[in-house]
Amino acid sequence: MNGLIVFNSANDVVYQNLNGPLTEKICNIAITQGLLPAGSVTTPGAALDSNVLLQIFSPIISSQRIMHCQFDNAYASFQCENGFNLVFGELLGFSFLKIGQIEIEQQMRQLGVAMTLTRYCYGANLFGAQAGVMQHELLTQCLNCYESQLCQEEQSYLLEAIPKLLINPELKRTVHITLDATLEQLRQTGGQQRTHALLLISHKLVALNSTRQALPLAPADLLFLAILARALHSQKSQRAVAVFLQGVSHDVNSGCVPTIVHISRLHGHQVLLQLIEYGHMPLTSSIYDTFFVLQKIVAVQQQGDADALKPAYESLESFVSQTLTALKRHLKQKHEEMDNCVKKFSARWENLRKMYVEFFKSYEREMLVRIESNLPAFVEELKQLFTLSLASCDSASNHQLDQLADSAAVVEAKLLEFAEFLAVKAARNISIDAYLEDFPGLVHFMYVNRSSGQMLAPDLRQNNPQLVPKSKLWNMIEFTRGYLKKGQTTVMWKDRTFHYSYFLWFEDLSGGILKCTLDLQQHFLSTGFGANGNGQKQPAEPGALPMDYYSELAELCFPKLSPGKVRVYELFCIHLGLVTATCAVEHARRLVATISDVVGEETF
Repeated sequence: MNGLIVFNSANDVVYQNLNGPLTEKICNIAITQGLLPAGSVTTPGAALDSNVLLQIFSPIISSQRIMHCQFDNAYASFQCENGFNLVFGELLGFSFLKIGQIEIEQQMRQLGVAMTLTRYCYGANLFGAQAGVMQHELLTQCLNCYESQLCQEEQSYLLEAIPKLLINPELKRTVHITLDATLEQLRQTGGQQRTHALLLISHKLVALNSTRQALPLAPADLLFLAILARALHSQKSQRAVAVFLQGVSHDVNSGCVPTIVHISRLHGHQVLLQLIEYGHMPLTSSIYDTFFVLQKIVAVQQQGDADALKPAYESLESFVSQTLTALKRHLKQKHEEMDNCVKKFSARWENLRKMYVEFFKSYEREMLVRIESNLPAFVEELKQLFTLSLASCDSASNHQLDQLADSAAVVEAKLLEFAEFLAVKAARNISIDAYLEDFPGLVHFMYVNRSSGQMLAPDLRQNNPQLVPKSKLWNMIEFTRGYLKKGQTTVMWKDRTFHYSYFLWFEDLSGGILKCTLDLQQHFLSTGFGANGNGQKQPAEPGALPMDYYSELAELCFPKLSPGKVRVYELFCIHLGLVTATCAVEHARRLVATISDVVGEETF
């Protein structure tokens, strides 16, 4: 059984994605409680009546909301009989409920990914009526692809890093020149200054090219785009969708980047993704940040924390001011609907601002009640503003879609003579056999650049016997994550068959080792680390999708360095059990040097 239900602030069901067994179980409970007539049957793939879900789950969700908003101590999960678990999350005022029969930790990660995919599909206006059916279907397709296929079967999605395809320098240069020409064509004919082009072959990244004006992609963006390409795999060869990418976390405009993604399926298992950033980034970014601050204010007000309310209000005032400034700067010629929306938004904000000023003079409860009653209307105007601001620049992107299909055909033609070679290379990217002579006892490794979101590892054998059982590989990663959350960056252990080792380290841009002077174990023990994005207080989960864990870790360890100047690496090694710890460490050092020589620093 597996499923996800999302409730809005009024406890209404706004989204459900339940598999067959869970749908049947809920239907049986509803019959037992008299919510459905006896003999009711569920249609495979059909949604359950939202009122039934509301009746069954409303008490739990209401209790969860009270614990979160009034006591700042939300539930993380419920463990029930027969391995049946409920996991809770909160995002922008929406309550996410993940239901399943898998381990709590795994279910929490799936919930974090589900919330991240929701942000990618909807942007700031989660489950907005303006988004329509397309975004709803897109979220469902991405969720199903990730949960039923990717996270269970592929090590790259377990690690949350995209595999890199190794090719020779000459061919690599040819691919980059081809993609650069595509971006230049988009600039010359369509005036598109902020674009990216990604080439994937058999789900491995061959090349990523971006224009200078484009916001650099975050590791999570690469993973989402790969999931998106897989989720839409069975559909037509050309497909364009609108999504909201994140961008690198240290950029001022990151968080919500409206983007058209055009997916083309080419010869030889090649997939070309062309990305056009089409929104006014300072505007969408400030609106996105305003949504988050508003939710913080709502929580603080419900908790009655007067000391925390003023700084939260000051943050809101700052972001609203940035939004209004961005509106004046980037939308100088507004159509009538947009102009009216801006006027309403400005008027509601001025009314709200005066209430807050009055409240901070006296701290009277009556004024706070008036503020709370006016906030929902302000939020609705903000949602409308977000939608209309995107619509005002959407037309500048739509007429480019035909050109994107033509560009994909040009790329396919230029790479046609290499297509078969690249397809074979992708199927045999890295073989552990090539490393056995120089690294006796080594049976598997995974080398991850957390700053770029890319990884290198021998492929898991689908049809041949695997040297390391997949279950041991999955358990190894979960085991190391548990210790990393405690501040341990080097872990070694063994079982009856294998010796396992894990290393995390930091480098500067020249490849020099950076040593962290902070005692991570003591720091994590005393303060915890990271916000997991679920509205919970448990330690953040290492990874790229639920949150950019490694970027925040680098910022914690090196607060005086610019985030873009610190690289984070991980190496997982599995040796035969007879290998000693000293040998494993020596192998790890030589393995990194060997891979660096093969890959070349400019590509990894």
